Amino acid sequence: MNERSTIVGVATGTADGGVAIVRISGSRAVAVAETIGARVGAPRRLVRRRLALGEDALVVVMPAPASFTGEDVVELHVHAGARNVEQIVAACVAAGAVPAQAGAFSRRAFELGRITLDEAEGIAAVIGAQTDAALDQARRLVAGELGRDVDAAIERVAELRAEIEARLDFPEDVDAPQLEQWSAEIAAVRRVIDDWLTRYDAGARARTRPRIVLAGPPNAGKSSLFNALVGYARSIVAEHAGTTRDWVEAEIELGAIACVVVDTAGLREVEDAIERAGVERSHEQIEGADLVLWIEAADAAGAEVPHVERSVLERVETKRDLGTRRPMWRGVATRDARSVAALREWLRTAIGGDGGAGWIGLLRHRESAAAAAEELANAQAKLDALELAAFHLGVAAERLAEIRGRSALGPVGEDLLARIFARFCIGK
Repeated sequence: MNERSTIVGVATGTADGGVAIVRISGSRAVAVAETIGARVGAPRRLVRRRLALGEDALVVVMPAPASFTGEDVVELHVHAGARNVEQIVAACVAAGAVPAQAGAFSRRAFELGRITLDEAEGIAAVIGAQTDAALDQARRLVAGELGRDVDAAIERVAELRAEIEARLDFPEDVDAPQLEQWSAEIAAVRRVIDDWLTRYDAGARARTRPRIVLAGPPNAGKSSLFNALVGYARSIVAEHAGTTRDWVEAEIELGAIACVVVDTAGLREVEDAIERAGVERSHEQIEGADLVLWIEAADAAGAEVPHVERSVLERVETKRDLGTRRPMWRGVATRDARSVAALREWLRTAIGGDGGAGWIGLLRHRESAAAAAEELANAQAKLDALELAAFHLGVAAERLAEIRGRSALGPVGEDLLARIFARFCIGK
């Protein structure tokens, strides 16, 4: 697609709503709109027009550069309906517009300086948010919170680099106290970035639905605990072993954190092919869990606890109203609402930790920040050779600037931009 062609796309979600918005952006946006009967009025004022197709529309123009994309933008607010909207978009294409690709409008806004790359990624994150915490983080990205922190770090690094470069011609004037001051200033920026990296995992967890898997031997009370956590009878509970033949999952909320809890078949050696298949699936669920609750009942002998590679395993003893064989384990009685509530609170803390502690940076931001932290460490180690220290500070600033969507040569590479904006929907 020609990056400076006039593009058209549907800016609203599903076509079965009451109203759909068709967005046109580019130097010929007004001409395209008026070709199909959408004569524009005063800037940012909705006017009613009858389109050439016979459709009534509310039309608004937002002239460049004060528009979302930075180009002339015309929006047609029309009746929703897939076929109706398709015909209007087709009429715009026939009038000279080009169908917008995924993320085309946001990409133009980035390229024309209306938003930074991290803010654009925030828009995509708002659309794709699956939890309240993820939505909150995405909104903070769009608002530029991450960008302001990054810009402050870049400014500190740039000032320090300039100060060091000013002494390159007079290295004999640099004494030990000056080197110590520079080292302390580099260390201060490193601590800020290290804090981002430390809090990244908590932020990433908040953006997903963690999987909590209940596993253990048969008749350990897994299904009863599952139902207690979910709040209704989702799994079948029976006295004889092997009742649960396959895994069952449900979504629960632990405070502001949405997660998925999974009930699995009891783990034991069996001959029955169907139950054996269920046991195999239980192992698969354990391997894919973020947190495994290994469950054994207070009225039953111990079982072999499996080893898990990537998830956290917590031992839980059920049926505590009957006593205990494992006093060091976390205990719960499903008939006791207080003990279930206590377990839910522990799960909330284990899964989410401090809800405000997560860093809002995405994986791409983390990688750039980690690279910047490494360059700062190199600069600090090379203060005995000021040219090298200044070089590493410059590279650190470039790595931080990548978060905002720029490099030493201008915008970040085409491949990266294509990957980022391909995740957007058409109308964004």
